[in-house]
Amino acid sequence: MANYWLPVAGAALIAILTFGIPLFLAEYFPWRSLRDQRLGKPTVVTKSYEGRTVLITGANGAFGSRAAKIFALRDVKTLILVDVMDCRGVKEQIEAELGEMNKTKPNILVWQVDMMTFAGCQELGKKARELESLDHVLLTAGILSFHRRESPEGWETSLQVNFLSTALISLLLLPFLKSSPGNPSPPVLTFVTTFGIYPSSFTMSVPKHGSYLKHLSNNKDGMEQAHQYGRSKALLLYFARELAARVSIPGDGIRKVTINSADPGSAWTPLTNPNQAKLIPRLIMNFGARDPQICATALVNGVSASAEAHGKIMQDFDTATYPPFMERKSGRMAQQRVWEETRSELETKVPEVKPLYEMLARKSAL
Repeated sequence: MANYWLPVAGAALIAILTFGIPLFLAEYFPWRSLRDQRLGKPTVVTKSYEGRTVLITGANGAFGSRAAKIFALRDVKTLILVDVMDCRGVKEQIEAELGEMNKTKPNILVWQVDMMTFAGCQELGKKARELESLDHVLLTAGILSFHRRESPEGWETSLQVNFLSTALISLLLLPFLKSSPGNPSPPVLTFVTTFGIYPSSFTMSVPKHGSYLKHLSNNKDGMEQAHQYGRSKALLLYFARELAARVSIPGDGIRKVTINSADPGSAWTPLTNPNQAKLIPRLIMNFGARDPQICATALVNGVSASAEAHGKIMQDFDTATYPPFMERKSGRMAQQRVWEETRSELETKVPEVKPLYEMLARKSAL
């Protein structure tokens, strides 16, 4: 009898090694993508941003500040640095470096934003009204919270900043996206995504009853909080894909615009450095980590993409696939749920977005 089960067990082991492990990795650990990013050396595709206006949230961060310098080196006309912190230091660095190279300095605006509140995001939207054009919007702002806290709006802070406030800012800026006279391409709005969505996906089951967003927000410290960054980014990716689908439908009220997401890859930065003390996160980070300058370059290419990149995930010079769980029928249903629940929350607390949501709803019904 034992001799009978031995080949069966061997066959089962071979099946697991041949099919099970690759399937598991495809769902939760995209190692090929991480390897390719670690080895990748993207360069900036667009040679000049002369006459254009660029807005960057998280401009005081490792990626945002480097992206700002890339734009400044390539003759951007107006550079808007947005962060919860004062970005005057970044502005002074850019101006000093350009002065040493005898290059023309752009018009650099420094705006602060409180992304813990919807009112703070609304203030950013009001400032954008003064812009004559807005060619590129790069939304890099985000937080990594290891302990559960709630925002003044009643949401777990990762979901508040990385998802809800970022989604709100995109809606508030959407009407002001307009290419400058010298820019032949549609304006681009780029969300920032991450491989952290993959391992977080197994904690993102949709409840049969009640609010999906509240289900994810009412989490606990420990495993759920450890995955909260990835979960918040997964919600944002759902939102970005749905927004892109609705904006791409012909109709009045919204100019032609490219909406995409960009995956910069991973790097050791002040945001991720706390993971140095944790064995598994450190090993995962080290597998794919690269220079923050390269990550910033990938983001600049993402927010400079052509109209063909609409609705896609940009990764270095190429596009990447959506995570498997988002491509299934259950993922499409979750996306609709995220869109509708987000709409309900934002329309309730930020009534000024209601006309835009109504217009997007009409476009989707065409």
